[in-house]
Amino acid sequence: MDRERPRKFATTPGTRDVLPPESTRLLDVQAGIRERFRLFGFREVLTPALEYSEVIEEHGLRDVSYKLFDQDNQMLLLRPEMTTPIARLISQRLAGSPPPHKLSYVLPVYRRASVGRGQSAELYQAGVEVVGSLSPREDASAIALLVDVLQSLGLSAPSDFAVVLGQSAFYAGYLRHVAPDAATAVTRALAAKDLVAVDAVAGCLPADVAQGVRGIPRLVGPATEGALIEEAGRFAVGEEAEAALGNLREILRHLEAHGALGGVILDLGLIGRHDYYTGAVYEAYAAGLGFTIANGGRYDNLLRRFGKEMPATGFAIYLERLLSVLPEERPSPLLVLVGGDVDGIEAAIALRELGVPVLHLSEDLQPEEAAQYARSVEAAWISYPSAGGVKLATAYSPGEFTFMDAESVARRVLS
Repeated sequence: MDRERPRKFATTPGTRDVLPPESTRLLDVQAGIRERFRLFGFREVLTPALEYSEVIEEHGLRDVSYKLFDQDNQMLLLRPEMTTPIARLISQRLAGSPPPHKLSYVLPVYRRASVGRGQSAELYQAGVEVVGSLSPREDASAIALLVDVLQSLGLSAPSDFAVVLGQSAFYAGYLRHVAPDAATAVTRALAAKDLVAVDAVAGCLPADVAQGVRGIPRLVGPATEGALIEEAGRFAVGEEAEAALGNLREILRHLEAHGALGGVILDLGLIGRHDYYTGAVYEAYAAGLGFTIANGGRYDNLLRRFGKEMPATGFAIYLERLLSVLPEERPSPLLVLVGGDVDGIEAAIALRELGVPVLHLSEDLQPEEAAQYARSVEAAWISYPSAGGVKLATAYSPGEFTFMDAESVARRVLS
């Protein structure tokens, strides 16, 4: 009787195994981002991948969440984003600590909506949250940190990336003042970036109102151009819109002090992707990529759900999208050291002390086999221990060995 064929194991839809060198690059980028966050004083937190379903309130996020049940038949969600879990954490664990709370994270989130659209259901994110301050200076500091992180990874503004900045309360305040009955339809269309639908709604409004409904979303340009804010001032009718525009002016003033204004584009029609945004909102775009690489904004009402009246602002970076636009790095200088007894161990130690990454193989492989192995692990060099040093060759010319002492090997490999 034939044995049953083994089942084929595979990753679940929307997920994948991340292999070297991409995995190494991802970890290096995470480490670099963590270092920038620490330099700005943010403390890193880790939250559970599972949250009770009541934690996530926004319908759009609940709809895309993976749902499970615990032993008590309570519904759980795999976290679809990090802002709400951190809001929960602050209300529960940091209630007695003085604000503002400046926290960071580097964690994956999970969303069903991406499956079937060629996108990932497991999204690697890095971000910060500032909770407990209403000051527009904190919004500016968060945006400046985002610009700093992207620049530290090798991107330049505005040629490689730009942060598009809006003020959700400005347009919302204008609509509530001049066209309250149309506000919901217009903001829904604008959230979907559907200006055609916005214009259709505007066509049913009085001419003076329609001018603002159509005009505000088209106020787009470099943040360094002061005329854009002056133009927006024509539509600052009502206390809410006027206050929102004043808030935006303050953010721009402080972004200039941070030296980050050149990386920012104003878009007065940007209102944010999540219902909980209440003020400044922003999205980062990279050249040649149709998706945002980061988004963020102010969410002053979210913590109210957890029994805390605390304003907040923050952003999240999508790391896999970011990786796709970062400059190429030099190949790893990994060296494969083949065989040897104690002399092989001593040679590996000596090279590592000089900063050479060494993968030491116990087996005594022939040069062609060693070179094939080295290429499979993306190592550029192979070597064999020899009295007083090693015999060195490239993984692409395994027959051409040169004897060198450890210091000479380090200079050659690391140069």
